[in-house]
Amino acid sequence: MNAVGCLVPVLIIALAGVTTPAVAITPSWSYEHPKVTSGEFPIRSACMMPVQGRLSRQGMKGAEGMAKQSDEWSTSLQNLVEVHLKTAGVELTPVMDVGAGSASDDELRQIVLQIQQKYEEVSDKLNRKPKDIAKSRFTLGDQVALLPCAAKSDVLVFVEGEGQVLTGGKKTMGMLFGGNSTSSATLILTMADAKTGEILAFTRLSNAESVGQKFIEDTEAVYGKALDKQLTKLKIGLHGAAK
Repeated sequence: MNAVGCLVPVLIIALAGVTTPAVAITPSWSYEHPKVTSGEFPIRSACMMPVQGRLSRQGMKGAEGMAKQSDEWSTSLQNLVEVHLKTAGVELTPVMDVGAGSASDDELRQIVLQIQQKYEEVSDKLNRKPKDIAKSRFTLGDQVALLPCAAKSDVLVFVEGEGQVLTGGKKTMGMLFGGNSTSSATLILTMADAKTGEILAFTRLSNAESVGQKFIEDTEAVYGKALDKQLTKLKIGLHGAAK
């Protein structure tokens, strides 16, 4: 047997002995203002802000966007959160409900855009120091009251999704050489006082999976139970009703 023939079985044995490393997954967590969890600030109605789901495909050559899948995922996440809020007894109003006030379509879009931009600024700080929610240190400003839906809502609800889908080659490389080998995604739920803009709750529900893309295909199975648990913690709707 030549030198190459001797090396082949050795290489096969070496690869067979490689174990899949533990993947570092950011655990789910949430922070809330005490006045919400204590029931001092009851949440019975909500205005739903536009949902933003962002997916990227991670391959051997780097990351690329998934525009169509991101739009579909955004719709799935919106349906998921709305269904669970309604089931909990929360009355929902869409942010683009022009009939709720005198603002025109264009005026309302501008207000929504301004609030979304403010939220993006605040969310970076939330990620760094979420514990400061309890100290009332984060706010979107009282411009939120300009939204027609704010007048009849306790909170504004922001829903985001962040996910990465690994290609087969990327997963294999991760398994063999110690990199990431799973697709993963996070559902982010933020609630702000609809009158003052104060951030009242910030939740990140994370998951990872070795096979498939279940967080895209079946959001209920992936996030449903964890979302209900969070709504109970916040004493949302019927969860805060007197026993």
